[in-house]
Amino acid sequence: MSDRPCVLVFSGADPSGGAGMAADIQAITAMGAHALPVLTAITVQDNNRVHAVMPLAPEVVLQQARALLAQVPVAAVKIGIPGSAENAQAIAMLLCELRATHRAAAGAAPGWAQRLYSDPPVVLDPVLRSGHGDALGRDDAVQALAPLLPLATLIMPNGPEAAALAGNAARYRAPVRASAAAASGIGAAARSPVPSMAGALAAAGDAPEGEAGEAGGVALVDAAPMVALAAPGVPPAWHGTAHGDALTHARALRALGCTHVLVTGGHDEGSDVVINRWLGPDRQQNWSWPRLPGDFHGSGCTLAAATAGLLALGNTMAQALTKAQGYTQRALAASYAIAPGQRIPQR
Repeated sequence: MSDRPCVLVFSGADPSGGAGMAADIQAITAMGAHALPVLTAITVQDNNRVHAVMPLAPEVVLQQARALLAQVPVAAVKIGIPGSAENAQAIAMLLCELRATHRAAAGAAPGWAQRLYSDPPVVLDPVLRSGHGDALGRDDAVQALAPLLPLATLIMPNGPEAAALAGNAARYRAPVRASAAAASGIGAAARSPVPSMAGALAAAGDAPEGEAGEAGGVALVDAAPMVALAAPGVPPAWHGTAHGDALTHARALRALGCTHVLVTGGHDEGSDVVINRWLGPDRQQNWSWPRLPGDFHGSGCTLAAATAGLLALGNTMAQALTKAQGYTQRALAASYAIAPGQRIPQR
């Protein structure tokens, strides 16, 4: 048994060390969890621009992950760039296998122990482009994410990403159904340890949040948001963002199967505050943070990875989102330069 909960991470390699897998490992480690890095792509980039993306073959992605899953218990999953549509489909199939394994173990366990085998939460950071606008995969990034959306416990788009994903919701439904039908040839779960995609999507539902208390004594709440709203109605700040109605976008993503949606507001320029908006199955909440000067490389990776680490530690969704935002805000405030342009968060 691991001394630290482990987070299976699918992401690309960033040679600048500011984003991608480097950011994921640092943020997850800072939370007190352990990252299991599975590379999906090699990138050619600096702290400002992405010059090329070379996806690894899906077979290589699967081999990396399966070697880890055969030996190491996984408490959460974090997904960054898949690099290609084929890799996204491979990761989706792997998540189905992981959930089938956990559910089979839960079914064989006594009642008091079944909670130990709950589905690991899946945090999806839907990176469509770099901060400078460069592509991060060889395929249509919006379409490539289709098989992953119904499997995400939490998706964390920024404003433009939420608008793009929600605006293409009609395009998603057919590919998701098609991928389910194509995967059904694997065989019925009763005859195979690997479930069909159709069965996994039907069973995905609202993934558990892992509500098991605080994060092992890690001090993560030094930075408090300026405002934290949790009202039964719709907070006014949900409406009229620079990229459209954030609530409409979040609802569209939840309709596609994402259990929780956090729309981050860093791209809503023209304000002295950044508003992050969370929509869950039965809760809405906003956090407002002071807008920091400058541009940052890997801020979204940092937030998503920290959240995954905190969920792995047993925090509730609300606890994980609050603590991860405080950690990210401090990392950005203490950022440093390695060259002109985007700064590196001090994780």
